[in-house]
Amino acid sequence: MLKDLLGKILKKTQKVVTLSAARTSSGEFLLKQTDFGMIHVEFATIEKIAKRAVSELKEIHEADLAVEKTVSTVTPLRIRMTAILSEGFSAPKASLAADMAINSALKNFVGADFYVPVEVKVKQIVQQAVAPRRRVR
Repeated sequence: MLKDLLGKILKKTQKVVTLSAARTSSGEFLLKQTDFGMIHVEFATIEKIAKRAVSELKEIHEADLAVEKTVSTVTPLRIRMTAILSEGFSAPKASLAADMAINSALKNFVGADFYVPVEVKVKQIVQQAVAPRRRVR
């Protein structure tokens, strides 16, 4: 009898936690099932990981990121990025580099089967800052 009761409770619990994204009082978060259990990752954390990944790219001088919830069950969130490109780099290549860097960082953080679509809008192109030449004596 106890086994049946526990089975019913677990079935109901599984129906509740299989949501791919949810909202709490502290903000929206992503639920990810792993071998070790459920992981709750807030959208703010995903945004920080994405910003760190983009900051390492030489193609992108500056970027503003926003993580948004979608209605899709396959990709429950997306990242919108407004970028300022460095001069000499193409927008499609910079967009692809940003997508690959962000998703690589998120895969390392959340899990191997995780993908977030990244929408890139190029706001401006700026010249790269050239370091002053040093004279060696």
